Amino acid sequence: MREAVKQTVAALIPELDGRIYDVQPPAEGDDGPYAVLTLGEEIWKSAWAGYRQVVRVKLYSGSAGISRLDAWAQQLVRGLQRQRIAGPDPGAILLHYLGVPEADALDPASGGIIRCLRFGAYLPEASGAETPAPPDAWLSALAEWTRGKLADMWQVYETSWPADREEHAVLWRLAGCETKMAGASMYEVRKTFVGHLAAPFPETEHHASVSLVEELGAQTQLPLGDGERRYLSVAEVSANMQADAILDGQLKLTLVQRRMRPAEEAALIRRVAVQPIMK
Repeated sequence: MREAVKQTVAALIPELDGRIYDVQPPAEGDDGPYAVLTLGEEIWKSAWAGYRQVVRVKLYSGSAGISRLDAWAQQLVRGLQRQRIAGPDPGAILLHYLGVPEADALDPASGGIIRCLRFGAYLPEASGAETPAPPDAWLSALAEWTRGKLADMWQVYETSWPADREEHAVLWRLAGCETKMAGASMYEVRKTFVGHLAAPFPETEHHASVSLVEELGAQTQLPLGDGERRYLSVAEVSANMQADAILDGQLKLTLVQRRMRPAEEAALIRRVAVQPIMK
């Protein structure tokens, strides 16, 4: 991750090429503009997002001036926010801009300005299971239906985010399950799913979210896809455009399926007694 971010920063700001240092500036000092890259703490976020690794990029303006520092900061935010970053290490990461944690400071060595930018990369939790659990059939059917409704640039995932997800990505995860009685011989299974839509621009996320809500609202039944002609019904679906795409998810969906009770569970009549009405 470190080398991938350094290469990307140097590509975005050519003046910093060869002048990006690890953890702290060189002991002999550097009078020109340069940057310092630090990998911060890993914070647990959720089962589907895993850990968030904090990446700090400190910009030292040197004699370049604060206006140049402002321009560099804007270039980094535009160039790193939700963009796939690939380097010499296998795989790719996506960085999310987390803001400026502190006010600009004066560099006593050069008299320039120091600005710190924070980004975050989500790293999935490593599973300790030797064999992965079988996927939920409803979740797989929902993911397959979503692939058929969105453009080809969208990649659909299940249960948790991968570290090297695509820039346009949808994650569906199972959030809850319950059963309700629907009569003496039937019962109802209800499952709640949360959908996350992540894209480089919020407008793209909002458009895709609204599109899926409308499509799900018009969809009377979703095929379960197991070859047994079983279907799922859409009970309710909603979207919260203000929700965090990675941590919370914008879509909430409830699917329903009615099932027959097994015959052996039906109550048996052991005896019938008739009592005459005596007047």
